[in-house]
Amino acid sequence: MTSTWPQPLEEASIEALIGKVVPSEVTPGVSYRIVWELGQGGMSVVFYALRITPEGEIPVVMKMLKPSFVVKAGPTAALIVKKEAIALGRLNERVPPTPFVVRFIDTGTFPVAYAHGHHSATVDLPWVVVEYVHGGREGTTLSERVDHSLQSTGAAFDPTRAAHAIECLTSGLVAVHDVGVIHRDLKPDNVLCCGFGDDEIFKLADFGVARPAGIATFTGAVVGTPGFGAPEMVTGDPRAIGPWSDIFSLAAVIFFMLTGEEYFAARTPADALMMALATERRSILDAPGLSPELREREQACRSIDFALSSATAGKIESRPHRADALAAMLVPWLSVQSMRSSLIVRRLDALRDEDDATQMSRWHWNTMRSPATDLALRSVAWDGDGRAMAATARGLAFWNGAEWTEVSPANLPDPSGIRFVQRVAAGQWLLGGDGATFATFAPEGVTGVRRLAHSPLARFDKISGDLDDLAVLVGQSPGGPPTLCALAGKRWLKPLPLPQVAALSSLARVEDAKWLVAGRGTDGRGFAALYAPLDWEVERLDGPTVRAYLACAGQVEREVGLATGAGGAVVFRQGQTVSHETIEGGHDLSAASVDAVGRAWAASAGRIWMRRARVSPTRPGATGRWDTIWEDASWQLPIVSMFADLGGLVAMTADGGVIEGRVMRVTSGGEGEGDA
Repeated sequence: MTSTWPQPLEEASIEALIGKVVPSEVTPGVSYRIVWELGQGGMSVVFYALRITPEGEIPVVMKMLKPSFVVKAGPTAALIVKKEAIALGRLNERVPPTPFVVRFIDTGTFPVAYAHGHHSATVDLPWVVVEYVHGGREGTTLSERVDHSLQSTGAAFDPTRAAHAIECLTSGLVAVHDVGVIHRDLKPDNVLCCGFGDDEIFKLADFGVARPAGIATFTGAVVGTPGFGAPEMVTGDPRAIGPWSDIFSLAAVIFFMLTGEEYFAARTPADALMMALATERRSILDAPGLSPELREREQACRSIDFALSSATAGKIESRPHRADALAAMLVPWLSVQSMRSSLIVRRLDALRDEDDATQMSRWHWNTMRSPATDLALRSVAWDGDGRAMAATARGLAFWNGAEWTEVSPANLPDPSGIRFVQRVAAGQWLLGGDGATFATFAPEGVTGVRRLAHSPLARFDKISGDLDDLAVLVGQSPGGPPTLCALAGKRWLKPLPLPQVAALSSLARVEDAKWLVAGRGTDGRGFAALYAPLDWEVERLDGPTVRAYLACAGQVEREVGLATGAGGAVVFRQGQTVSHETIEGGHDLSAASVDAVGRAWAASAGRIWMRRARVSPTRPGATGRWDTIWEDASWQLPIVSMFADLGGLVAMTADGGVIEGRVMRVTSGGEGEGDA
């Protein structure tokens, strides 16, 4: 059958898919409920859906081919989805998988009835399910984030943010190329983004025209997007297409993130071919959207121009053949850490949201994992996309956004001796604990296993900060009190024992050189204090009489700190002002979090609160109003960790149960969708 489906009938059929339940063909007991449409392309439609399992529900993205395309393309249609599934599935073989490529979840077909003329038939629509990336207020695609930056700051990405994005994308491309896949359609709309600041992550997406090893492409087909595709993509010679083709596209994407403009303003394949084969290239200095922090460094701009020109050379042999080689040419010219804090604050000011009652009604919650696992969590570290690494009594476990996976890292003599995990970068975690042994863990495996020289204690239970700059660790010796140990420039400072403290439960950085610590004093009262390691000083904070403080959190750019304790006790610090607050009901507040704009969160067993007082220099010390934002009495174990993003929050119980909330907006058609 080669006839096409009339457009009105196709639109009606796509609309009829809303609410349908699609069973998994691979995993028994798993299905996908289509909730609403996210968008359409020439051959596919993309839905927001829920993956439903006996353990819970998680949001996902389902891409389904259009009936008209399936009817016209015949067997070729299924091959397109098969290629995407193979391309993404190969990356899941590592645990944890790379965070810089959208995670493949499932694939299959779904029968849809349709009528054409006087005939009716059923067509099996191929589909693929991948992770749902919630971009929040700055946007989900790179196009949206660059546009948001232009509108809110007057420029595209600042140098340090661009360097981070380049490291994410080149790492993702290296992982893709290592499993024998060429993306072939890399462009700003195919880069998905989540998180903010140091938590921001950039992910490669949409592998619909990717070429996995062993699967041929359509002979003579022109793929890619004009202005981003390499010249060999236009000529259609499959033998000439390789990693260097993606590197060409990546360089064009990098020019866009630095300037907000296209490197090659081509609208047709012929125009794109002519521009790509030309010897002249645009300079980032010619674009008004270039960050002023970068514009004033002319030598850096010229070096970046050279790197982008080399990566987009018309001749394949003149380009770098590895993505990380391009990163090595660019990142040293973009790292400007001294400006980072002021640039982050500028973006935060643009993200201030209204502190009104409508925010409370727009949260939608999913039980992602019921609290029925046998995990006993010691420490949890969140990545910017809501994935988490956890230290348990048995060793390491990884939450991939859908399920828990036990991790058995090589080179660690006793995984059960891991006391804490800390996120150090996107997809990288610091592990530490018994024997003062530390290691870095990433998708590539365990690296940098070391025992800290001249360690004052043999065991550390907690850490906050940067081991290569300034970090604070909580150590414990047999029969001794908790001890604060600080590393400055990789050198130990004098340890500070706390004989007045029975136990320290948590610590969080609240300024560049100050930490908030929380626990229980030997006097039977909760202990909350500020620790300045460079001054070797601890200042106990006054507060209500409470038996213990259980958790704390901080946000350095806003100098916000939060300690939560038994009986609903809260210590909130903004700048140099400390306020004492109480959440009604007498709940033991076992987890705390502060998001990027300084909004505070607290949690107990079966309940989460949000502080409604907005952080403002003109309202120092204002007492906050704590509103219940989620409640479920069936969750009887305490929430022990939360990751608060802009417009989203993920919380985890002591046994590995996971609840996720997202701010939803109402579209013109009355449907809800993720706040962007």
